[in-house]
Amino acid sequence: MHVPKHLPLSEWPDGDHAAFATAYAPGDIFDVTRGRGAHLAEGTRRMIQTGYGRWLAFLRQAYPSVVRMPPAERISPERVRAFIEHLALEVRPTSLAFTSSSLFNAARLLAPNGNWDWLRAIRRRLHVQARPADRFERLVPGWQTLDLGIRLMDEALNLPRAGHRVRELQYRDGLILALLSCWPIRRRSIAALTMSRHIEFIDGGLYILLHVADTKSKRSESFRVPNQLVPYFERYLKELRPRLLRYQSQDGLWVSYRGRPLIPGRIYDILRRETLKAFGKAMSLHDFRRAGATFLATVAPDQVGLIPGILQHASPEVSEKHYNLARSVEASRRFGAHLAQTRGKLRSRIACKRGLI
Repeated sequence: MHVPKHLPLSEWPDGDHAAFATAYAPGDIFDVTRGRGAHLAEGTRRMIQTGYGRWLAFLRQAYPSVVRMPPAERISPERVRAFIEHLALEVRPTSLAFTSSSLFNAARLLAPNGNWDWLRAIRRRLHVQARPADRFERLVPGWQTLDLGIRLMDEALNLPRAGHRVRELQYRDGLILALLSCWPIRRRSIAALTMSRHIEFIDGGLYILLHVADTKSKRSESFRVPNQLVPYFERYLKELRPRLLRYQSQDGLWVSYRGRPLIPGRIYDILRRETLKAFGKAMSLHDFRRAGATFLATVAPDQVGLIPGILQHASPEVSEKHYNLARSVEASRRFGAHLAQTRGKLRSRIACKRGLI
């Protein structure tokens, strides 16, 4: 018999559904109807749901009788210890630490007035023990992924037009690679881009806007596309995107093979596939963000102040709570210019070595 590792939401006890509905109730900040978790972003709620679903699956298998208890009463030191010991045999320390955080956050939502100091201490110890895998060796500098994206687009234009739209799809993938090389934003942000709300041509320049709902930092962002990429964007918008749309009518900037908006998971797959093929390293979206910060600090340490603006961080330090929009625009513009300049220098050096110039 197959035992699910995560209990599906549809199989959660009624009491758990009701408890989380209360925790997430929007209510009014001036009365008691607002839930403790009403402010949490959808991504944070999904993380809590995933960890809590694993907790429920464990309880149903190891302590079936306690499933009938009120949700918060099930979370005891004895059962949490058994849960952690069970998980430690199946997942990495980093995953164990994240799951413990999800359970702790769920406990605070289910019983806001409860004493969860003991669970907080467990979570803290697990995070201290977790040692994330070193991913530096799988990072590729932004100027190389930028080169890859431009090469894919250039090659796509030489492909014959076909019913399977290979030409259009390769061009789209190259443009995504090139954009993320210059502006390594989060997956939710790149997938949220639309034609009507996020793309603007202003004073001869192309700007991509991010609104509060599109960012984890809950602040708007603006990015001026580097001049060398503007013609590629214009060609995609005027020629390649309409061919991908066919008879569909939708607003998403990135269009799938079937003419629908490209989902975040598909963008993730595209990046991993193309970087693995080109460099032997499958880079995720977060690897693009790491590469942007790491190689900027390595190659141009005098420009490390650009990193918070590039990565959509709300602040460069814990003490600062806001980063102003104008600084973000300038950071993205200067970083794109730095990549383009570095790319040009590398090509000149290669040409010199080959005796071409």
